[in-house]
Amino acid sequence: MPSTRVAILGAGGFVSQRMQQRLAIHPWFDLVAIAGREHGRLLSELDWRLQHKRPDSLDLLSEPILDIHSPELPLRLKALGVTIVFSALPSGPAQKIEPHLTRSGLVVFSNASAYRMHPEVPLVVADVNPEVLEEWPGGLGLLACATNCTLIPVLHPLHIIAKHHRVKHVKVRSEQALSGAGWTLLLDDEKRKLAIGNEIEGEAQKLIEEAERILHLNAQWDVVCRRVDEEEGHIVNVELELDANVTVEEINSLLRSHNYGHLSKLPSSPTRPLIVLEESPTRDIHLWGSSQSSNPDPSQDLLSGMETCVHVEMVKDTTVRFKALSHNTIRGAAGGVVLLAERAVADGHIPSVDINPSDVSSDW
Repeated sequence: MPSTRVAILGAGGFVSQRMQQRLAIHPWFDLVAIAGREHGRLLSELDWRLQHKRPDSLDLLSEPILDIHSPELPLRLKALGVTIVFSALPSGPAQKIEPHLTRSGLVVFSNASAYRMHPEVPLVVADVNPEVLEEWPGGLGLLACATNCTLIPVLHPLHIIAKHHRVKHVKVRSEQALSGAGWTLLLDDEKRKLAIGNEIEGEAQKLIEEAERILHLNAQWDVVCRRVDEEEGHIVNVELELDANVTVEEINSLLRSHNYGHLSKLPSSPTRPLIVLEESPTRDIHLWGSSQSSNPDPSQDLLSGMETCVHVEMVKDTTVRFKALSHNTIRGAAGGVVLLAERAVADGHIPSVDINPSDVSSDW
């Protein structure tokens, strides 16, 4: 049984439920507490809105939901033996609560945007720039952030190409699923109708700022992010201008040959996080990556939805055009944050955590 006790900030939201779904079957992490606005209630009393059945182990969680705003929250979590906390909070509450926990000695991996651009907080994609975790701890303690979900299908191909060529200009047109806004657009018909086809306020600027912080391209950017009438999966249409002529064979070779060997022992990492396709990715076929053909179930399989699929559509002279798809609530949110924690543990940034625990039963 896992020995590393973890908690989640946020109880009923989309990302929180995706985190619950993953942590219920995780071999390293033992979910023992959840803090949220619904404090005092049992987790089993909350509506479960994900497609796949709520994992049975979540109903066995006997600890009532803790008060997310309590000043005593860090002490309560530490009394339960919690080492790592996963944040699925909105940006506003995260700004106050996350540093309150880290300054109390807890480690927080956040999906919130509150501290993504803070100079002392690492902004990390586990299979792109994990080396920045070596900068811990800053003034805010052991806090690290994952990126905006839309950035993942851009970043996976782009960071590989940028290792070999200077990228001068990046044009992005996104097609973002309804779930990127949480439950709101999935449950409210009027809000959904107003959102579909329209640009998402502030999204383009977030993508540019976060991409530049990670890749340091100093490129010119042209980004438009729009909502589409799909439940899950973000598609991006990307055009790059490089500093030298390239061929489609060269770009495909770079994407296919990238070395991911350092991720092989992480429970949430597929063998190859980036799948290069011969055809354009579609949600019907490629949303779950290579798990698509085997009836994927993220409540049973940590690898489901963790791959980005990309098709290089055109290469001409210095121009490269590709289309990419990733699962926004899994790879772009909950799964990406859990993968980040796995990488931090495996690289020894949290030395108190044992990733090879003895077979001792949990006592909760």
